[in-house]
Amino acid sequence: MGTDICLAYCTNIWSHHQAPLCMEFVRLLGGDQFKLCLFEQVPDEQRRLGYADCVPCHDWIVGPPTSNGELQRLSQVICEADVAVLGAVPQEIVRARAATGKLTFIMSERMSKKPFHWWRMLNPRFARGINEYRSIVNHGNVHYLAMGAYAAGDVRRLEIFGDRLWSWAYFADVAPHPPRSRTGSRIRILWAGRMLDWKRVDMLLKAVAHVCPESNFGGLDLVGAGPEKARLQKLAKKLNLGDKCKFHEPVPAEQVRKWMREADFYVLASNRCEGWGVVANEAMSEGAILVANEQAGAARTLVDHGRTGFLFQDNNPADLADILRRLMVNAPLQDKIRQSAWQEIQALWHPRVGAERLIGLSKGLLGLAIMPEYQEGPCCSCSLG
Repeated sequence: MGTDICLAYCTNIWSHHQAPLCMEFVRLLGGDQFKLCLFEQVPDEQRRLGYADCVPCHDWIVGPPTSNGELQRLSQVICEADVAVLGAVPQEIVRARAATGKLTFIMSERMSKKPFHWWRMLNPRFARGINEYRSIVNHGNVHYLAMGAYAAGDVRRLEIFGDRLWSWAYFADVAPHPPRSRTGSRIRILWAGRMLDWKRVDMLLKAVAHVCPESNFGGLDLVGAGPEKARLQKLAKKLNLGDKCKFHEPVPAEQVRKWMREADFYVLASNRCEGWGVVANEAMSEGAILVANEQAGAARTLVDHGRTGFLFQDNNPADLADILRRLMVNAPLQDKIRQSAWQEIQALWHPRVGAERLIGLSKGLLGLAIMPEYQEGPCCSCSLG
């Protein structure tokens, strides 16, 4: 093998959230040396939320398979690559790739999306599953890409991967220009996504009820659908939010980005069940100040509290309301946060940075180049906590 590497990046479905990173891999490696491997068609629920109806036609996309023969071909592409990054893929694929002895990265959001209690290990079925997974991945050639500040802690607790832990993320498109100043207008807050209980939109509504009487509050826009929508509409009515809270049907991803450019604040209200929350990247890129639940996966990775955004305590609408209220009356701080957030995304969490660093880390681990030592951002070591 020369200094060029063949990289297989493997996940379950095609997503506009994956596309920017993949295009950077293609730019750096070429379509012959990079393959995006897919295992499933885009589900109907994601399509209703604005995902593409079908997988684009690119030579560097393999799958999703529609027959056993195509699945075997997909497995062959993954096993033959010099470097493989495995996301949400079948465990037999993980097992087959790990057994090759080649450099393999497992990427995932946090494994413990519910609070972890030590006594779970007393459950024979749970313990057996963890032990089986350890036997597959606890080898020197298998490393872990931790998506979010809590993911590495989860695998350390379960004694998986040893010190082979590296920071990773979702990498959304980044707006090419810094955000404009938004002073002189009434404040609008945005939220977009699936309306599920763990998205905690109810907490956002309760916080907004506290700031609704403020003269410079312009309103809250909720974009999306889901099983919680009817309950949330009733709650908004109960809180007397009136026309200060508007519910909108799902729109394509590019329309959500447009709304972010026009919004003042974006609230990521989700609890720890939100493994990442790519809307966080997007909001920071487009100039909507991110106010995030500290338990959401992306929150502590992307947000330096008070510099690039704000963190509020889980299940504490009063804390969220207090942050919103203080921000609403401080226009200079708003502009400072917007600029800092955009610069942070440009410098550390741009798809270009992610692709370049993963290739650099891979070449370092393979002995093809000097081992990089990133102090922060993608591919920095997170083995020590």
